[in-house]
Amino acid sequence: MNMPPQNAQAAFLNLLASTYARYGVEIEALPPTGMRIPIPGHDPLAIDYADTVSEVLGHPPELHSEFAEQIVFGMLRQLRSRGVPVGTHYPPLSTDLGRNALLSAFSERGIRAHFDFPDSLVVTMSDGTGIRQNVQDLLASLEGADEGTASKAAADFVASFEERARQVTSRQAPPRETLRSRLYPETAFPEGVMERLLTRPFAAGVVETVVADSPESMRPLNRGELSDLGLTEEQAFAQAVEGSLSEPVEVSRMNAGDVPIVHIGSEGGFYVNARLHELARHLGETEHGALVVFPSPPVVMAHVLGTAHPIQAMETLQGITERFVADTDKPVTDKLFWWRPGTTENGLPRLSEVRVEVDHETRSVSLHTADQEFGPLLQSLM
Repeated sequence: MNMPPQNAQAAFLNLLASTYARYGVEIEALPPTGMRIPIPGHDPLAIDYADTVSEVLGHPPELHSEFAEQIVFGMLRQLRSRGVPVGTHYPPLSTDLGRNALLSAFSERGIRAHFDFPDSLVVTMSDGTGIRQNVQDLLASLEGADEGTASKAAADFVASFEERARQVTSRQAPPRETLRSRLYPETAFPEGVMERLLTRPFAAGVVETVVADSPESMRPLNRGELSDLGLTEEQAFAQAVEGSLSEPVEVSRMNAGDVPIVHIGSEGGFYVNARLHELARHLGETEHGALVVFPSPPVVMAHVLGTAHPIQAMETLQGITERFVADTDKPVTDKLFWWRPGTTENGLPRLSEVRVEVDHETRSVSLHTADQEFGPLLQSLM
């Protein structure tokens, strides 16, 4: 016996509501065929499913669950494509070769993974920790690829991810003498990973990380390894900085136009940035501090303020660091900083981000910094 139309309609709407709930969306019913979907930070979205219900009821009941799921998935895709975090995840279309290849590759390795946004993949580790990875570049490279190519690229990505995760979660304590201090951009690690590593804020957009350096590999130190090393966090950083400062560097002085620059470098080195901890040793007298850049691991450049026109010096160093960052595959930062002798209360170098914009046609200068002391100093040096 066929169910009366009104009963069939109500049954499907109930099924649709329960499907929304299963994927993290608690809808509000708007009889007879409407639903209101809550949107974080915005007014709720009201939808009338009258036409959709009529179309679905033309198909056998055993297909209704699949239709309900596809309707919900379509809404989640639409909202999450716009950056709205509604529901549990971003469900790829069945025809989305790249994203489905990635999900299959993780599943084949027994690893749970899902997309929370179109280009953002969340991988659940064995301890329940979620690691977020931006896969925009990988997905772009797979556009137009065939299934075999996509599957291989996805498998290679998963293998690389597993290796990086293994290094991060390794609990075998390295010898203390292998500890080094290295600077990374804040964006260097997938979301959820940095909290597990021994890192600390160093300067705007930059973190200092303790790494274990051996002939076989260099890997960031996991916070969980501190107890095995018998070190506190402060002691580990001190040991790492000391180790990096023991690495040889070459210090030279040069002129970029009329701007004298101190260049501290090491060909192929990873730890030259640690020289920022003892920069005064390399600069000599610095009454007003110095402008510094550290665009990549093997180089630090500084200009002692008061030895050239400060605006020209800022422009020069900004141009130099931008070129360095463009030419290296592992940049640290393209920012310019004002360095002053001494340390912060945390024992770190005193570094304030500064930037200048010069319009040479109108001869106007715009200074950008949150440090209220830098502007007056600049005026006094001009």
